[in-house]
Amino acid sequence: MVRKKTDWKFILMFLVALAVFLFAAVKLGLILLEYYQGEQTYLKLNKFVVSSKEEVTGGNQKESKEGFSVDFDELRKINPDVVGWIRIEKLGISYPVVQGKDNEYYLSHTFFKEKNKCGSIFMEVENEADFSDSNTFLYGHNMKDKSMFAKLNQYQEEEILKENPEFYIYTPKGVNKYKIYSCYVAELGLDSFTHKFKKNKEYAQWQKNVKGRSLYDTGVVPKPKQKTVTLMTCTPAGEKYRFLVHGVLAE
Repeated sequence: MVRKKTDWKFILMFLVALAVFLFAAVKLGLILLEYYQGEQTYLKLNKFVVSSKEEVTGGNQKESKEGFSVDFDELRKINPDVVGWIRIEKLGISYPVVQGKDNEYYLSHTFFKEKNKCGSIFMEVENEADFSDSNTFLYGHNMKDKSMFAKLNQYQEEEILKENPEFYIYTPKGVNKYKIYSCYVAELGLDSFTHKFKKNKEYAQWQKNVKGRSLYDTGVVPKPKQKTVTLMTCTPAGEKYRFLVHGVLAE
């Protein structure tokens, strides 16, 4: 009986391919685990917010109105860096907003200050914590599991804006509504990323500039003295680009 010659080259190639596959599978598993841990971390905070339907009377008719409140006293006990809570209900965006000592820490740390790639929604370190600046920047990751600020990229479609024309920011002093007046992909270096202005005229011109860059007409034209909150996240367009959503404080 003649034995077949062992094809060691084939076996070696198979083992290498198997090793690469196992390495990739383990790496993907660790990423998914970290995403899951990040999601669970923020679900823990739901006990500090209250969302309920209330019946309110208008004339002779009754309508349903949603009430939403945040227990900032309890949130401060967990993390004193909390400055607010942002909410875009239909998009499923509802997170606490923090402000660190720099713009690096919360890129990789959760609200509980645990290291995690999902990071946190955080305010530009140079902005005033009470949202009193002409333009306040809020940053959040574009996560592959659609968490954090990933869903902001959906505003590239006008239909999404029509369904979600505004966002709310809750603070210890009350709630602010912001009407979206511009959303687009911007290359780093543009004046779109300006958050400090020396004069009112400079800010008014900035509003005009960023309004003109919108992918479509949102139907909202900001007034010079109305304050802006800009939401920013990464975009598939590339590392040098960001997706921006500008909202003006409703009067």
